[in-house]
Amino acid sequence: MLFDVDSMARQLLMDVRGDDAGTLLRSWPTMVAAAADLWASLPAGRPAVDEHEPDHVITRLSAQAATVEASLSGRKAWPGQGPTDPRINQMTHNLATAATLVRRYGAELPHAHSEAHRDLEAARTRIVHGLHLAAHAVTVALHEHGRDRVNDARDAGRPLQLAMHHSPYAVAPMGAWIDRMSASENTARSYLTGRLQALTGEAIPPSDDPGRLARALAAWDIQCHRALARDPAPSDVLLITRTQGLIAGASMVLVDAATTAGVLDPSDRLVPAIAEAGRAWNDLASRWGDLAPPGARLEESLVRATAEVRAAYRQITHDTTTLAATEVIAARLGLPQATGATLRAIEAGPELAHVVAEKADTPDLMGPAQVLSRRAHNVVEAGLATPPAEGDVVWVSPADILARRAVPVPQPVRDALRSASTATASAASTAAAAAGVAHANCGDLRPLRPPAAKRAGHAGLVAPASSMDRGTACRRPEGGVDRSAPVGPLR
Repeated sequence: MLFDVDSMARQLLMDVRGDDAGTLLRSWPTMVAAAADLWASLPAGRPAVDEHEPDHVITRLSAQAATVEASLSGRKAWPGQGPTDPRINQMTHNLATAATLVRRYGAELPHAHSEAHRDLEAARTRIVHGLHLAAHAVTVALHEHGRDRVNDARDAGRPLQLAMHHSPYAVAPMGAWIDRMSASENTARSYLTGRLQALTGEAIPPSDDPGRLARALAAWDIQCHRALARDPAPSDVLLITRTQGLIAGASMVLVDAATTAGVLDPSDRLVPAIAEAGRAWNDLASRWGDLAPPGARLEESLVRATAEVRAAYRQITHDTTTLAATEVIAARLGLPQATGATLRAIEAGPELAHVVAEKADTPDLMGPAQVLSRRAHNVVEAGLATPPAEGDVVWVSPADILARRAVPVPQPVRDALRSASTATASAASTAAAAAGVAHANCGDLRPLRPPAAKRAGHAGLVAPASSMDRGTACRRPEGGVDRSAPVGPLR
């Protein structure tokens, strides 16, 4: 649960927009409350009264979040009442679920052992790190929202008074909110300073479920088709396309490790084809992201399936939250099964891309006026859509932009969305063909023999397989008997 919070917070920070500022700000107090509840459920967790005690950080963060919540309550000025952010809501849900699990099963653990103390300290560090990333994402969104307001005012001929603290775009009331969120960010950062080494004490059980990724990808495929069959909202299509990009990126890591371990034959086509498919899925995701309004709710079953896919890949490809070295991944149990599962997911990509492409023709597609106005002009300037014969066109009414309304998708944006969908289907088909060849050549993807390092009695890193190993790794041993497969801190 804490790893997933960390992963989602990093993704949020990479994909935050000015339009998200209000929803993120409204979501922040609830996330802090869930984190404080989890902190209190940990053994030896208690409210602090001395600022030098470790628990003081969660007490301060809770107090700061409580004042934010009080200021938002009943407020008519920006950001006012409205939806919350589904990404922070998912992180909040994970923290609340973790607290429930700790309360239910925590008494069964030997708390007096030093290993348990180190693991608890690592858990507290992860809680605060997730809050730190989320607070920084809210601050970035506030900066971007201020920038948007300044640009809108300039376009309308109404220059605004610029602030000179934190950011030149911290216009009222953004300046006050940036000050308050920066205080929470600084509180979390001061706690984390010098504490990241605590993560080395995490108790991480070894993976003993080689079929987890296959099940996760199968469930993901089912949930995608169910969602797409029900006329999904743009936010759900956005989640589908982003997750397909994630699958492509993780597949490249697994293919590289499988080649190193001798599980797959080297191929000059496979990784470049998967990389191109990943770029196409991510480009398509950015275009569907324009249509997703801030705070749009996501289908819960789709969110759960996405989280399981992310966790199943991370179990094989990562050391805690850091990508593991290729040789380390190559030595892990379950790599052949995971490689087969990820190749099957790549082979299924074209069909899903065609289904997603149909959604670009939905007649009543809507999106935020300001975002669609910018995308329409950028698409025409980039030559991705046919320019109008009459010259410059105002694709979205300035009144709609000022009122931040949802408007029908302009024709250039729809044309570019169709083109991106076609390009994604084409790239996915090329990747599927390469994955199909690799999959067929290697059968059930079980290596002929364990890597050399394990044969020598080492349980750690594995040396890359020789050309002879790679050439014979795809063949089933004589007699039909299969040999068994070979068996980090934050940055």
